This record gives sequence, structure tokens and C-alpha cells, in this order.
Amino acid sequence: MKRAELVMVPTSGHGHYISAVEFARRLIRADDRFSVTILHLRSSLDPHPDIFKKSVLLSDTHLHFIDLPSVDPPPSHLLQKSMEQYIVLFYESFIPHVKDAITHLISNPDSPPLAGLVLDFFCLPMIDVAIELGLPSYLFLTSGAGFLGLMLYLPTRHTQIGTEFEELDPDLELPSFVHPVPVRILPAALSNKHGGYAAYVKLAQRFRDVNGIVVNTITELEPYAIESFADDGQTPPVYTVGPVLDIGFGGQAHLGSDAVDRDKIMEWLDAQPEASVVFLCFGSWGSFGEAQLREIALGLDGSGLRFLWALRLRGPDGKLGEALIAQHSPRSCQRGSWIEWEREE
Repeated sequence: MKRAELVMVPTSGHGHYISAVEFARRLIRADDRFSVTILHLRSSLDPHPDIFKKSVLLSDTHLHFIDLPSVDPPPSHLLQKSMEQYIVLFYESFIPHVKDAITHLISNPDSPPLAGLVLDFFCLPMIDVAIELGLPSYLFLTSGAGFLGLMLYLPTRHTQIGTEFEELDPDLELPSFVHPVPVRILPAALSNKHGGYAAYVKLAQRFRDVNGIVVNTITELEPYAIESFADDGQTPPVYTVGPVLDIGFGGQAHLGSDAVDRDKIMEWLDAQPEASVVFLCFGSWGSFGEAQLREIALGLDGSGLRFLWALRLRGPDGKLGEALIAQHSPRSCQRGSWIEWEREE
């Protein structure tokens, strides 16, 4: 039986790394001719991958990890100006180590032939390694198809205008969106004049250099966006593989909930009518000020809908979050339940 191996390079961000590993595990289960080697780029920005990696190693014999040498981070003052620029520069520093690791795999007679290099969004400058070594390259995008459409549009807009987005700019007409998109809801980096916008443009300009784009979504969720990519004649093939979720494999630990909390939440969900609960989750970086928290709570209260809210408690408004949970706990609010999201800093 002919075998093949993929090399994946995820970033260490919690949502990026775990999604990439779960995708690798899903691919292996779907076709046992594949094995996957993950190049582990250690970062102090998020220590979770080190812990997660150890648990995965016990469960998948076709999934391997290579720890790359550490690199010096960019100057700390850049982090204050633009996190996106800092992250891109940080992962660019790994390029020589990535090339060395892949070269070693190619020259190892015991390794299966390499089928391609799968790169995280922030690792796209490593496409040049794949080109130099004669390997196909693929982008694994943990965001949805709407964000993909934005990034594919960005180089065109940059060629025409060449500057950051401004608050008073007109709404964007993006092929991947049915309705115009207000500039105010775009990623903040696109308005950042200190490297954030430049970092996004740099990444966006490489999207069409890959051989394919793997997106964590499903066609049924974003049909309009998926169809727009097929129609433009320029975008590499887009493969929808979502939803890639870490369910039942350490998921409780990632949410910061213990088994008792999980059992209570599942018991509450099981007691609700089918397809009746609205789920609110804004990701590991999603946090709100007091005014926003109160508005969301008032909106939920006035909607009359059942809801499950993953509410981040850390930060200056953590006490307000705790008060909201105490006021509307499952015992006192039959329509709502909460998950206490505590992202490790």
C-alpha cells in the first residue's frame, strides 16, 4: 500500500494549533495511507500546545511532532504597536528551521514521500520553502469563508488605494458577502498604521500562491461565499472541512470547566426543545467592556430565546461577568446557561 506524508506548520495560538491537530487526526482516520508530521513552533505567547501535544502523542501512531529550535522574539515594543506584525515577524524567524526539518524528512529513506506542506495563516511566508523544495503548499484557514473572501480582496484594494482602512470609508462590496460590509466590523489590524495593515497585506498577497485552501467551514453554512470562489477563476481550489472542533479530546480543559460544570450544562441542554438554543461564543480573545456585556445580556433577556453563553470572566470586567452568571444561573434562569471561559494569559 502506497503511503504519503503531510507536513503541517500551525502557529501556537490555542485556536490555531488545536484546530490544525484535530484536522490532522481527522485526515488520518479518513485514510490510513496518510501520516502527518507537525512542526512544533514553541512560543511564549501561548503555552497550551506543549500540554496538548503530549496528550495527542498517546493516541495517534500516524501523527508525529518535531520540536524546532527556539528563536529570539522580535523587539517587545513591536507587540505594543501591532500584534499581527509581531506574530508574522516571529514566525518568519522559524523559516530556516522549517526548511532544515523538511529537508531531513525528504532525505530520510525511512520516511514516506512528502505529499505537501500545510501552513497556518500566519506561516504563509513559508510558501517559499515549499517552492524551493518542490512541494505543493496548502493554506489551512481556521477562520471561515467570509474571512477568506476578505483576504482575497485585500491585495486588489491595496493596489488601488494603498492605505489602511479608515472609519469613514464606504461599506465594502465583497464577492463573498451578500450585503455590503461596514468597515467598522473589519479586523482592527486593517486600520492599524503601525504594521498591522502591512502584515495583513503581506499575508493576503500569498493566498493565491498556494495549491489549495482548506477552510474550517461547511458549504451549507456559507454557500454564497464558497460559490464566489469557484466563479472568480483565480482562487486556488477551496476545500471545506469543517466544523473542525476539539470535542471529547481534552475539550473540557480548554474551556476551563471541570467535569461537574460540563455535566450540568449538558443536562440543561438535553432538557431544552430541539434546535431552540442560541449559542454565543466570541473565541478565546473575545472580551467585552461593561456596557457591551450589559447590552448583550439585555438583548438576550428581551429576545425570549433560550441561550448558552461562553462568557470570558477575566479582565477588568470579570466581576461583572460573575455577577451576570450569579443573577442568571441555570437554577434561577430557565432560559439561559453559561460557560465560564477563562483563557490563560
